[in-house]
Amino acid sequence: MNYTLTTQEATMAAEEFVRRYRDVERFDALCAQCPSYGKMWCCPPFAFNPATVSDGFKTVTLMATTIEFDQAICEACRGAREKSRQVSRQAMDEVWDSLLPELLERERQCPGSRAFTFRCSLCPEGCTRPEGKPCRHPDRMRQSLEAVGFDVSTAARDLLGVNLEWSSDGSLPRYISIVTALMTPLGTRD
Repeated sequence: MNYTLTTQEATMAAEEFVRRYRDVERFDALCAQCPSYGKMWCCPPFAFNPATVSDGFKTVTLMATTIEFDQAICEACRGAREKSRQVSRQAMDEVWDSLLPELLERERQCPGSRAFTFRCSLCPEGCTRPEGKPCRHPDRMRQSLEAVGFDVSTAARDLLGVNLEWSSDGSLPRYISIVTALMTPLGTRD
């Protein structure tokens, strides 16, 4: 598949990030409209208070990996909802399969850090949550920033200059951005 990748990141004080971009009630209400709500361990509602996930952290590094599609692919998908869905899913899966290990390695390299992912795709057979069973991969499963109440769209625009795009007519958007984050106990100068 023809696409190009660009990666951007910005780091800011966790306290400021929380002040500017966290709205747990708003994003929990949005998440509640999703079919995955309560059906995946990475999705709300949680057994913990999402407003506490940033406690103890000094910095947040927000990262966006943008998948920009070749113009020919965009044209081939114009108005073709199912083809657009397949192309975007394939590209996101390919990119995410390499990004997740990198993000978890960054988390591992900074003890006490917490990674926030794009989505969980660790269990192709489906999440165990609907069965009332524990997560199969608690060592690798992480929540997204949205799931714990952060406005990723505004943060990506403000901090990275990335406007998240979605298709309104079933066509493939020009680009898709995968936004992740790493909260660390270290200050920007540590």
